[in-house]
Amino acid sequence: MIRYTTEMVFNTNIVEEFKNTSSIHGLSRFGGPELYSRRKLIWIILVLAAASGLFIFVILEFLHLSHNPTITSFSTSIQETIDFPAVTVCNLNQVKSSVLDCFSEEDKVEASKTFYALSELSIILEHFGLRSTNKPIPGDVLYSCARNHSHQIGDMIRYCHFKQELIDCNDIFTPIMTELGVCYTFNKDAQMVAESVGETAGLRFFVNIQQDLYFFSSTIQAGVKVVLHDPSEEPLPSLRGFLVGPGLSAGCSIRKTKVITLPSPYGSCREVSDKLSGIGTYSELTCFKHCLDDYFVQKCGCRHLFTNGKAEFCDSQQLMDCYAEYQKNISRNSDFLHNCSCPPNCETIKYETSLSYAAFTSNFIASYLSNQSILPNEDYLSRNFIDLRLFYNSMIEEATEEVPEKTVGSILGTVGGQMGMFIGASILSIVEIIEFFCLLMTKGSQKVANSKRRKLDESTDHIDETENTSKM
Repeated sequence: MIRYTTEMVFNTNIVEEFKNTSSIHGLSRFGGPELYSRRKLIWIILVLAAASGLFIFVILEFLHLSHNPTITSFSTSIQETIDFPAVTVCNLNQVKSSVLDCFSEEDKVEASKTFYALSELSIILEHFGLRSTNKPIPGDVLYSCARNHSHQIGDMIRYCHFKQELIDCNDIFTPIMTELGVCYTFNKDAQMVAESVGETAGLRFFVNIQQDLYFFSSTIQAGVKVVLHDPSEEPLPSLRGFLVGPGLSAGCSIRKTKVITLPSPYGSCREVSDKLSGIGTYSELTCFKHCLDDYFVQKCGCRHLFTNGKAEFCDSQQLMDCYAEYQKNISRNSDFLHNCSCPPNCETIKYETSLSYAAFTSNFIASYLSNQSILPNEDYLSRNFIDLRLFYNSMIEEATEEVPEKTVGSILGTVGGQMGMFIGASILSIVEIIEFFCLLMTKGSQKVANSKRRKLDESTDHIDETENTSKM
């Protein structure tokens, strides 16, 4: 019957056509002439082996991709100007010996015990048996006395130059409370830039550590701690920076580096620009320091004199009986280290330093200044003064960036290249395969539909014949 002639469209052997015309290498050999024994079988094995190799490679590629691999790229760029870092200077002595004048006669012993218990000397001598015997000195009184008897900027920092211009040190240094007591920060408002390299284009100043006024402090050394940091960050001198002792002239060359890492799922860095607890921009070290402060507040119910926060200051009894005891064991406290989670920033500015030293003055200069009554004696400079010079050694800014090892483009390129190597296939070859299966499905569906129509027509013809017979 003419109405079924449409089935003739599908009479072509689709499998044979695909096998003979496909752009995938090797398929055409399936139906080629038998030029030698078992030729077709050999080509079937070769094509299946190549397809298996491609399948294994693709699986391995995606397994590797599931681990979110990364690579690190390095780049450099020459800058016309470079932002100068914030420079924080801390005297290694937190309070002057005159702090005892702040207390009454009956409280001087208690105050002296308190500062001793918090000092490094008590740890070295292993004298942790100190206990408060008198009426505790309130924490706010201790804080007020410690702050008022810290080394003042006018006495400690002298002769400030920036780009060879003499500047009043009070105008460019800002006092800031840190865990090392009152420190002083240059460029806190991030307005200073370097326009060239070398000492003449940087910062220079003298520091008088006033060693004759030293008292019990967090370290037994004499000198200063210098921290170079981003102006938006806390200096955290207890966790970073370099030391300079008296009698030295220190040259510090600076190199600025930007480090960029990836967040989840590639890494564990933290994408933040907000402030942590309202104090400074988040950083890994800032987070750790605040975690440490919170730990002491939790254990003692108060905070250290030089710690920022909302808790009350510890009184003398709490500092000696609680704070000093927990402080000596903090490095061995696994619970604290485990509970303090501080991922690094995804973008960090680092200031790498290279230091060189010389004597502050020659013997001749020291003798001359002493003879001119400018100095009390020849040893005064070597015991108290430091010459600090900070400058960039290059206008090149370095960047280290972590990037995904695999992108959509690289994955397509890799898989596509392997498809070409194993089976000579391309994207159009994939389209051919899709077309092949679509035709098979269409032909199968058409055959099923035609079969149902035949059965229906046969049934109809049978009914018609039965009716005609009955009429006769």
